[in-house]
Amino acid sequence: MSGLKYWLWLTTRQGLDAAGVLTVLDYFVTPERAYYADREEYDQLPLAPKARSGLYSKELDSADRILGDCQRLSLRIMTLRDGDYPERLRQISAPPAVLYVRGKLFDFDEEAAIAVVGSRRPSQYGEIAAAKLGMELAAGGALVLSGIAEGLDARSEEHTSELQSLRHLVCRL
Repeated sequence: MSGLKYWLWLTTRQGLDAAGVLTVLDYFVTPERAYYADREEYDQLPLAPKARSGLYSKELDSADRILGDCQRLSLRIMTLRDGDYPERLRQISAPPAVLYVRGKLFDFDEEAAIAVVGSRRPSQYGEIAAAKLGMELAAGGALVLSGIAEGLDARSEEHTSELQSLRHLVCRL
């Protein structure tokens, strides 16, 4: 569990997107080694200044809070280096380094998966449609993926959690 703290630290750095996380991992190999690096080492990375400065912060309060929330909500944290990380995701150009999984484990590489992306300020109709679509897809056996951002992503995820047999994957992008 302690190694997860460094994965969460890395993936929550301000200004560092999924491609930036991969750049850091390519250079340092592990999030823990990246955490203990100094500013001079970060300056060697081909990152935007905002992403590089995000690495300077060594606070772990946010990572500890996420770990606590995941435990409280019965979410499993899966990292890019885990053996059961979905191969389909691993093959995209900038895969999410951390996945939050709720519900029954599944064979992501073999099943239908639907990603929900939408407006952060949807119309009332959009919210209703996203909620209904998410629930119907999950009820039909599809995996519903979401970044759980405000708006349509969250609405589609919110109502799928009402299903008893929910199989759901949440990607933190």
